[in-house]
Amino acid sequence: MRWIAKAAVFVTSRAWPCWEKLTADPARTQSDALFAILRRNRFTVFGKDHRFDAVSSLRDYRRHVPVRDYEGLRAYVERVEAGEANVLTEEPVSMFALTSGSTGAPKLIPVTQSSRANHRRLTRLWYYRAYLDHPTLFDGKLLGAVSPAHEGMTPGQIPFGAASGLVYQSSPRWIQNAFAVPYEAAQVKEFAAKYYLIMRLAIEHPISFFGTPNPSTILRLVETADQYKDDLIRDIRDGTISSRCALAPALRSSLEARLKKNSRRAAQLESFAGRAGALRPREYWPGLALIGCWKGGSVGVRLHELPRWFGAHVPVRDLGYMASEAQITLPITDAGCGGILDIAGNFYEFIPESEIGSGQPEALTCDQLESGQSYYPILTTPAGLYRYDINDVVRVAGFHKRTPILEFVRKGRDVTSITGEKLHVNQVIAAMAEAQKIAGLVLRHYGASADVDRSRYLFSVEFDAGAPEREALERLLKILDDQLCRLNVEYREKRRSDRLHAPVLQIMRSGWFERKTSAALRRTGRDAQIKMPLLSNEPEDAAEISSVIECVGPSGEG
Repeated sequence: MRWIAKAAVFVTSRAWPCWEKLTADPARTQSDALFAILRRNRFTVFGKDHRFDAVSSLRDYRRHVPVRDYEGLRAYVERVEAGEANVLTEEPVSMFALTSGSTGAPKLIPVTQSSRANHRRLTRLWYYRAYLDHPTLFDGKLLGAVSPAHEGMTPGQIPFGAASGLVYQSSPRWIQNAFAVPYEAAQVKEFAAKYYLIMRLAIEHPISFFGTPNPSTILRLVETADQYKDDLIRDIRDGTISSRCALAPALRSSLEARLKKNSRRAAQLESFAGRAGALRPREYWPGLALIGCWKGGSVGVRLHELPRWFGAHVPVRDLGYMASEAQITLPITDAGCGGILDIAGNFYEFIPESEIGSGQPEALTCDQLESGQSYYPILTTPAGLYRYDINDVVRVAGFHKRTPILEFVRKGRDVTSITGEKLHVNQVIAAMAEAQKIAGLVLRHYGASADVDRSRYLFSVEFDAGAPEREALERLLKILDDQLCRLNVEYREKRRSDRLHAPVLQIMRSGWFERKTSAALRRTGRDAQIKMPLLSNEPEDAAEISSVIECVGPSGEG
C-alpha cells in the first residue's frame, strides 16, 4: 500500500499549505466563513425568521440570532426531519447524525454536502500530518471501530446514523480500503459480539494504525482478544468465526467466505500468549506505528492503561475535537490533546468560562482568545446550526501562527456544588491522580458523586486485584480530601467549617465499571458516545458497593 499512500500524501501536501496559510489571518478567514454561510441561507425559513438579509456585520448577526442549544433549534430540525426543504439550509440535508439529547429525546444533527466536505478535508489533513511524523503509518492494515452511518429513516425519508460512521465515510477511499475490518462489522448491534468479531478479523493482519475516538473502546477490544484467546486462536487456525459471536446468517456467510485457515498465525498467537501469560498487541502487532484517540477530558483518564497492552513506545495522537455537530480542530503533533481550530469550515464564538452563568456574557471571536484561558464554544456551521451552544469547555493551549490551538477540557457545566464549593471534574481528576501517587496505590476505575442530603462526596473505586488493607484505603481517602482542599479554596473553607462533611470511599465490587459501561452502551447504542461521568449528582447502585471507608482525621489543613 506504500505507493498508494505516497500518491495520496502528494495530493494532500498541496492542500496543507493553503489551509495553514489561513491560520495567519483568523479574523478575516472567520468573517469570510460566517458571511458565506449567511448569504447562502438568507432565503431559508430560519434565515427569514432571523433577518439574515439585514445582517451586514457580526454585531447585526448577534442582535438577530440569540445563542441557543439544541432544544431552541428542535422545532426547525423537526420540520427538516419531516421532509420540508429550505428550513435551516438552502443545501439539502443528506443525513442526520444521531446523538443523545439533554432532555432524553435524541438529537438529530443535520449533515449537508458542505459539512461533509469539512469532515473530509480535516480527515485527509489529519492522516497527512500523522504520516509525516510516522512514515510507517500505512505499512500495514488500519483498524478502527465505528457505528453505522445509516441506522434508520426520518418521516421525510432522510437517513440518520452515527457520527463515527460519517467520519469513516469521509475518509479517502484508499483509506477505507486499507481497513482490516470491513464496514459491515459496524452493523453488529451486540457489543460483545462486535468486539470479538473486530478482533477476530484484525488480529490476523499486521496493523500499523489503530484509531477510534474513545480509548476505552481500544481497551475493550484488546481485553476481549485476551479474554477469548482460545476461541480466537481456534478460529484463526480453522478459518471460522466462533458461534459465541452472534451474527446474522447472511453477514456470517459473507465474512467467512473471505477467511482461510491460517495455522501459522494461530501458532504465533499461541506462542505469544504462552510466553507473556496474556495475548497482547505489543507482541501480535509489533509494527503498530500510531494510536489515534481522544486524549482530553474525562476519557483521557484511561490512557495510562494503554502501555500495559501496547508497550510504552507506541505514540498516541489525539483525533481532534469533534462532535456530531462538527469537526472542529486538527491536531498535528502527538504531544498533548490540542488541535488547531479549523477556521475555514465553521464560524466560532467563545464565551469565557467565568461568564457563562451571567445574564449577558461577552462572546469573543477566535482572534480575541487568550492562551491558558477556558471558554464555551458557540458554533455556526454550514449544516444549519446558528450560534449553537454545544455545552463544552475548551482551553487555549497556544497558537499556530495566529490561530488558537484548542484542547477539550470537559462537558460544560460539569460541576457539582453542595454548599457553594463548585467542585470541577478536572479538580477530581487531578486530586485522585496525586492521591494515588502519594499513597502508592493504582485504581482501575473511579468516580465521584455528590451526596447532597448528607453534605458530602462519595468516591467510588475499583482495584485490579482486590482492595488493599483498610489502613491503606484510609490513607488514600485522607490524601484525596487534602488534595481537593489544596485545589479548591471553597472546598477547603467548607470542609474547615464542617458545612461540607468528610468524604467517603466506596470500594466497588469487581467488574463494577464494566457493568456500568455495558448498561450505558445498551441505552445509547454508541461506544464512541460513552464518556462515563467522573463527577455527578447520581449515587452508585448500592448493590455494587463492597465496603465503605470513612475519612479519618480532620481536613482543610493540607
